Amino acid sequence: MNTATKTARSNRSEADLAAELDGLRKDFEALAERFTSLSDAGARTARDYTKEKAAAAREKGEAVYSDFSARASELENQAAYQIRRHPLQALGIAAGVGFLAALLTRR
Repeated sequence: MNTATKTARSNRSEADLAAELDGLRKDFEALAERFTSLSDAGARTARDYTKEKAAAAREKGEAVYSDFSARASELENQAAYQIRRHPLQALGIAAGVGFLAALLTRR
């Protein structure tokens, strides 16, 4: 083979290699863009999921608090009613509970 043929093949190989590298670079850039868009979508999805769960937990907490508050109010009303019906008995119970509490805290 003569030198011109070798140089032509070498130039063609270098050109092919350069074109292939350019194609790989473009593919890599496309993959990087795709990965970025997927990760952004995943972050948005996770953020939306977290917001939904936080809102659901808040609603459930508010419902439990409302229920607890209603029950406490009902117990308070019942206690007030029983104290009005039986004031001496309520006074005796309160004194007994106070005496037991004092005994327990002294030990």
